[in-house]
Amino acid sequence: MNTMDRNPVSVSQIPCGQRSHPRTITGSTITMLLLLAVGFSSGCATLPAGPPPPPDPRTLPIFDGLTGDTVTWNELITQSKAAEIIVIGEEHDDPAAHALQLELLRAVLAASDDAALSLEMLERDEQPLVEAWLIGTLETDEFVEQTGSRSWGGEEGWYRFYQPILDAAKIESAPIIAANAPRRYVSRARKEGYDVLRALPDEERCWFDVPESLDDGPYYDRFAETMRGFRGDDIEEAAIIATFRSQQVWDVTMARSINTAMDDPKINRIIHLVGRFHSDFEGGTIGELRRLRPDAEILVISCIRRGGAIDGLNADDRGIGNLVVYTPETTSTD
Repeated sequence: MNTMDRNPVSVSQIPCGQRSHPRTITGSTITMLLLLAVGFSSGCATLPAGPPPPPDPRTLPIFDGLTGDTVTWNELITQSKAAEIIVIGEEHDDPAAHALQLELLRAVLAASDDAALSLEMLERDEQPLVEAWLIGTLETDEFVEQTGSRSWGGEEGWYRFYQPILDAAKIESAPIIAANAPRRYVSRARKEGYDVLRALPDEERCWFDVPESLDDGPYYDRFAETMRGFRGDDIEEAAIIATFRSQQVWDVTMARSINTAMDDPKINRIIHLVGRFHSDFEGGTIGELRRLRPDAEILVISCIRRGGAIDGLNADDRGIGNLVVYTPETTSTD
């Protein structure tokens, strides 16, 4: 489409105060536990030589997540164009998933002048940096530096995986939503609980949301199973619950960021990128979105690495999303 036809939109989601120091991705125990849960992989700042190119996303096997029927690339695009909220669950270091995200975003933006891009990978207090980058007053390198984003998805992962997606949105003058909660509040949720967060002044409260109550259904069970797999069966239930509090701050903040953006009359469609634990099997972000917008057309696409020949939907993946895309295990950042 002609980008001159699209009205640039500044996504000022919540009138918060000044952001604090740029975030960094640390190696603390809590951060590693949380990042495991959403498939995050961090790395060094040196670009590996000659990473293999990802396969053409149009050639990836795609299945209906409920029926198991084969879905073509064109059908995936058609369903995406019909949805109001498209959530693409990824493993952060999967080049094939990122290639799919980029092509899908381009297709949706080319067909619509009211679509926006939303990301787990950027935090609410970084929205001013996003806006400065979009209008050209902040260079890309400085944007990456100030947001501490360089190692998302592995070595120079931001430049390899996410920056091309942001560039595609910028070319079409599409809004970009920094949807996630700043990590300092995610950490406090685990250590101090929600009452402490709720008591913070308004200029901090606007950077994050907390759930009305913790999910105690299948989503929690899946989270607890993941934690036990990482820490062993002897991990105390209280430690799992404390970490789950942090997980749900991410879930609810992202969902409410999307919900707020959808109230903008200039935005009628959002593509949200997220670690697939948050979206698989109606995970926390999807559950909150459905609660907030029960009548919205939400399309959940789950990108899953699978080795060997793919001859149909894996039984374990039934219900994981509306659409399931299998990407090759051999495509990696190593």
